[in-house]
Amino acid sequence: MWNWLRKSQKNYWNMANNVSIATRPLVYSAFRYINNKVWTALAEYIDNSLQSFLNHRDELEKINHDGKLNVSINLDFDNDTITIKDDAYGIEEANYERAFELANIPLDANGLNEFGMGMKVSSVWLSDKWSVETSAYGENVKKTFVFDLKEVVDNEETELPIAVEDADSTDHYTIVTLKQLTNNKPSSRQLNNIKKHLASIYTKFIREGIINLTVNDELLEYHELACLNAPYYKTPNGPSVLWKKEICFKAPKPDNKGMYVVKGFIGLLETMSTSIDNGFLLFRRDRVIGTSYEDRYRPEDLCGQVGSPRFKRIFGELYLEGFDVSFTKNSFQEDDDLKLFMELLKDDIASDKQFDLFGQAQNYVKPKTAKQKSQMGVSLIKKIAQGIGKTITAVPKQQSTAIQTVSNLSNQAQNNGGVDKPKVVTTTINTACVNTKDDDSNQISIPPIKTKVQFSDGKEFDIEFRCEYGNNQYELYNLTLDDATGCYTSVINLKNPFFEQFSDALSKPDGINQIAYVLKTMIASEVRLTNNGNPGGMAFRNEFNKLFGTL
Repeated sequence: MWNWLRKSQKNYWNMANNVSIATRPLVYSAFRYINNKVWTALAEYIDNSLQSFLNHRDELEKINHDGKLNVSINLDFDNDTITIKDDAYGIEEANYERAFELANIPLDANGLNEFGMGMKVSSVWLSDKWSVETSAYGENVKKTFVFDLKEVVDNEETELPIAVEDADSTDHYTIVTLKQLTNNKPSSRQLNNIKKHLASIYTKFIREGIINLTVNDELLEYHELACLNAPYYKTPNGPSVLWKKEICFKAPKPDNKGMYVVKGFIGLLETMSTSIDNGFLLFRRDRVIGTSYEDRYRPEDLCGQVGSPRFKRIFGELYLEGFDVSFTKNSFQEDDDLKLFMELLKDDIASDKQFDLFGQAQNYVKPKTAKQKSQMGVSLIKKIAQGIGKTITAVPKQQSTAIQTVSNLSNQAQNNGGVDKPKVVTTTINTACVNTKDDDSNQISIPPIKTKVQFSDGKEFDIEFRCEYGNNQYELYNLTLDDATGCYTSVINLKNPFFEQFSDALSKPDGINQIAYVLKTMIASEVRLTNNGNPGGMAFRNEFNKLFGTL
């Protein structure tokens, strides 16, 4: 293999005949077994391309057709090959040996290729045989480097030759070709995940229009997550608030040698997520570290318990300074310090009492649509009417249901001195269809339900139950008596904060049953008191309405 490379050396342009790979060959074999992921390995090539572009951004923005860096990755599953191409500056003669010598740190170690290991480690992890072809802008040569792991190990090579050919001085590119892929190679089933992870890792660069990143001919895109814009959960009819908080927080390192810094934002998702959008992207030097796509960072201090509304709602981007990363860039090294830092950050966020982000995350419930509210209202008044309007027979000593409200009240009253026991005469339930015009909360239509009840002394009264989206949010229900007809009307107010705060529970039959039990007990009590000339029921209702749903 080496013969054709050595023959090409006659074309060298005052370049070294060989490039050092600067370590014992068996060390390369060990790279095969490091803990890594396909997208993390591929990201190393993109890092190199990005850093090359950023180092020469002023020039490249002028000569690239769209002013951006273009990187394409092709995963050829049929031919067991991976190819990475870019139109960055190319690997310059002055940096060529540094590019292939293991752990030869760049002159500027503050960029994305800070360790001088990424390309070498990723290539050996993925491939038994790989090559790099590059032409640097302003240099009229094309250089090719080939690395064959078996030959390097068998021959204990510490230097490898490079091939040089003539090229146009305006060319600027690098092509990495990986062949004879290892067991770490990606499968076709992973392709979609690889795209999503890479799009996530380079979120900032894609969003800012710095890079066009293509994987198997698909241009990766950045998708902005919608932030919740809604009233505070304690004032559901108050002004809408954008639930996003900018962060700039510092804390000294435990050894007091330097500072940890975090910038970015924390917010609440408009639509809750359980595994992809919720949580944090952690950035260092503008690229995501170990928290891409579904692997987002979800510390309990910030996100709450797994599965909680807060866990499903909290998200954000945190740009960390002062933290070191592993050489594979798939994790931060100071795990304990990072956890402590997040605790301090949580306390700082929670200290803003005027912006109760954590409270909103845990307690906010998205308002139901008109149709959903109508369905809930229909179910609620049916349950109330059925409870009050149920034929009353002898009441067992032990009752397992909460449906015989009037009967229970009468029995209790009789035990305390005797009160007329009511019985049902007729019950009429209107089961007409619910009509909704649109999703406007005010456009709900719930047919009323009328129930006739008679006491044992012969007194009769009618109750008509309605559900409305009333004007007064601080009223759960009312009860009025038409003196002319002797008919009672009770209106349940779906605008009460209770129905928003507990909407999840009320979407289930048990939840409806429970609130229906409370309401029919209250209503039946007031009717009985009123029929006996006692106004105390109305006074209690008024006080009850002031508090219900607001505590």
